[in-house]
Amino acid sequence: MSANQGQSETRSFLFLQGPTSGVFRDLGRALAARGHKVLKVNFCPGDWLFWRGKDTQMYRGSLAGWPDHLRALIRERGVTDILYFADRFPYHKAAQRVAHEEGVRSVSMEYGYLRPDWLILEEGGQSTYSHFPKDPAKIEAVAETLEPVDQAQIYDIPSLDEAVREASFHLSNAFFGWLTPRYRPDRYYPVLVEFPAYVPRLLKRRRNAPKADALVRHFEATAEVPRFLVPLQMQNDYQLRDNAPKGFQTEFIRRVMASFRDHAPEGTELIFKIHPMDNGLERWERVVPRLAAEHGLAERVHFLDGGFLPDIFSIVAGCVVINSTTGLIALRRNVPTKPLGVAVYDIEGLTHQGDLDGFWTDPQPPKPGMLNALVRAMAYGIHVRGSVYGDEGRAAFIRNAIERLEQPRINQFGLYEPRPPRVDKAVSLGIAVDWPVGKIAS
Repeated sequence: MSANQGQSETRSFLFLQGPTSGVFRDLGRALAARGHKVLKVNFCPGDWLFWRGKDTQMYRGSLAGWPDHLRALIRERGVTDILYFADRFPYHKAAQRVAHEEGVRSVSMEYGYLRPDWLILEEGGQSTYSHFPKDPAKIEAVAETLEPVDQAQIYDIPSLDEAVREASFHLSNAFFGWLTPRYRPDRYYPVLVEFPAYVPRLLKRRRNAPKADALVRHFEATAEVPRFLVPLQMQNDYQLRDNAPKGFQTEFIRRVMASFRDHAPEGTELIFKIHPMDNGLERWERVVPRLAAEHGLAERVHFLDGGFLPDIFSIVAGCVVINSTTGLIALRRNVPTKPLGVAVYDIEGLTHQGDLDGFWTDPQPPKPGMLNALVRAMAYGIHVRGSVYGDEGRAAFIRNAIERLEQPRINQFGLYEPRPPRVDKAVSLGIAVDWPVGKIAS
């Protein structure tokens, strides 16, 4: 279902850095076949690996010089739309500002809030920079006009394909980066440090899995003990770097433990769960027990390296997150959830709106009607079905994305606020906010 039917006028699409697959290339060339103008700007060898040819150009200038180059390109080609993956990548942040100044539509693609075979297509960006409404009355009113969402997974996502292509992109930049010496990849960890770290980390995860499963079975057998889940995120995630207070995750762990120590009832326990794709460099299996001991919580804090989330959700009293999509999964399992960063699903009637101290004694569960409304509005408003990897899922995404991109508005059914409605929350948390009309002081 779409809010508007029929193809709009011919548009001029400018693609920037995309996912580590050929999905941007295939989408761009499908748009070109429909009569639209298409150009891809590459920044590095990894970009060239997935899209090369006469419909591309390599930008070899500096990051500082990129806005002026982009502005000239927009005017020369009459660009109407700029597409990118990862809205907080520095070249894309600059593109959003230039697009705003030039009256060009900026379209952010990202992995879906709804998993696994949904992808986001949204004007602007995600989290702090999402234009998706946060007013529950508006979300519910729109959702009432929409058909129910079939949430069953349709498309397989081959993990080996994803791993190989991801490694190909980053390793080509590591070994052939001398071809684009002024490119700034903005990586949290150097590639040649992070990628080798995954080998021992994956071996350790496999070794720790039986212990984690046994601990979950213990939780199930002692379900009368109130426990709260604290899922950790990947330290290099832009969700932490740009949509959470400075110093997270370590400060997040400290804050949760201090609040829990001072306000949680005696006998209550915490479960910290490491992200399944964590690279092991932060050594959370050491950090969490050490901080637990510092807070006098050594006997009340558990650390999980593994475990099946649905099983865990069935035995916890609540979930505390920064802004992970795990929080949305928790809500969909009717688990009371408290986000401490900027999360698109942090909406009255869904998440716990009181402070963290009160969460331990009176966690507020999501209202079922509100949860269904959010999922429906998100699915139709800012998602398309499909995947980055796997032939069938990728083909589906391209079909659905073309329909969305040819509409006058990317965010469908009026689910768009001109000023991102979560900017003020970000500022209140002390997050440095870079909204296109200028820097917003924290």
